Amino acid sequence: MTTDTELRPGTACLMHGMAERLGADVTRAASSGALSEKEVAAMEARCGNCTQHDACILWLLEHQGAQDFAPDYCLNTQELGYLRAVQNQQIEAKA
Repeated sequence: MTTDTELRPGTACLMHGMAERLGADVTRAASSGALSEKEVAAMEARCGNCTQHDACILWLLEHQGAQDFAPDYCLNTQELGYLRAVQNQQIEAKA
């Protein structure tokens, strides 16, 4: 049994897998200070509280490579979309 502070096994992997498919790098954002540890923990907690882990695993397996949109049930869609937009702007600014 999990508690509010205990993540279900694989939760962080699912969140990072979804981020990767959407072109958002959570690890880079956290190490650069663009996301705080608290924000990353909140994203992992939302993923951990999701009831669609099986569907998420299947979606990740069926959607290899870059994707434009997360599935409708993803609880981190807004955060990952925002992070992707910010990171893309940073890349474009350097070019």
